[in-house]
This record gives sequence, structure tokens and C-alpha cells, in this order.
Amino acid sequence: MNGRPVERADEASGQFLQSIVAGTEAGSTASAGGRRQSIVSPVEAAKQRIAAARLAADNSLDRAKAAPKPHEITNPAFVALFDAHQRDRERLFEAMRALEALQSSSHSRLR
Repeated sequence: MNGRPVERADEASGQFLQSIVAGTEAGSTASAGGRRQSIVSPVEAAKQRIAAARLAADNSLDRAKAAPKPHEITNPAFVALFDAHQRDRERLFEAMRALEALQSSSHSRLR
């Protein structure tokens, strides 16, 4: 296996996450044919980024679990898929840390 499908799967999960994040960073969502818009709070946007990152991490873990056995470092397909999962997991942790920082900064402003 040359690793090409693995790279594409990783790129696809990253692109999916980026498209969801870009949608939430726009700051508003259109409803009723674009006539009404509601503003998404920064906390809500951070929670949406966490949900998207969690989905990407779950999907990449499922791909790693579905890799041909053996699931060990001698199997390059598994290693590549597991590495992709590790990257997705780190993105999830980054999103969680960003939410925590946002919440702690909003709490400190209220004091």
C-alpha cells in the first residue's frame, strides 16, 4: 500500500472540519430564506467546533479500527490511519482548550 488513500481520507476529514469551522466563524446563520439571521455567540461557536472535531476524531478512529490487521507498528496502513486519528484528536483537544480559555476569560470579566 502506497499510503495515498490514507492521505486522502485524512485530508477529507481535515477539510470537513475546516468547512464546519469556517461556517461557524462566519458569525451568523441564515433562516427563513435568508431574511432572518441569528448571531452565534463565541461560546456556541466554540462548542460547535468541538462537536465537529469530536466527529472527525471518532471517524478517524473508526477508520483506524477498520484497518487490516495486525494493528501494530509493523503495519504501515494502520500506522498511517492511527497517526491521522492522533492529529484529529489533537484538533479536538485544541478546540476544548479554546472553549475553556473563552469561558475563563468571560468569567474573569464578570468579576
